[in-house]
Amino acid sequence: MGCCDALLKAILIITNVVVMLAGLLLLIVGGVFMARKFDFFPDIEIDGVDDYSNNINAVLIPIMVVGGILLVFGLIGCLGACTGKSGLLNIYFIMVLIVVIAEVAIIIVAVVKKNDFQDATEEAAKGRVRGVQGCLR
Repeated sequence: MGCCDALLKAILIITNVVVMLAGLLLLIVGGVFMARKFDFFPDIEIDGVDDYSNNINAVLIPIMVVGGILLVFGLIGCLGACTGKSGLLNIYFIMVLIVVIAEVAIIIVAVVKKNDFQDATEEAAKGRVRGVQGCLR
């Protein structure tokens, strides 16, 4: 194994360890907030909603799913780089390729639907501001 191979292997291992740690952190933070959500936000009242746990769960569950996916990606990449098994590296490559294709698709949709997104965001923001102003009066 040459110098460049060793350097690339080290870079891949370090990168995947960072990705694994980020995934683990998201899982831990999501789990702690999921278990103790009423301790962190006991006095939150949302207009027309008695139980805000559905709103919190709508954020926490995707955070935990992304954390789990990052953990698996990092683990497969790190194991593939450490052992040099081409099967693990091929799986890792396919997973990263799927993520990159999904990102490009999301960017294209965002550019094409930019005006719809802006209109919906402005309308939602105006509704929230009206709700907050109503509570303050």
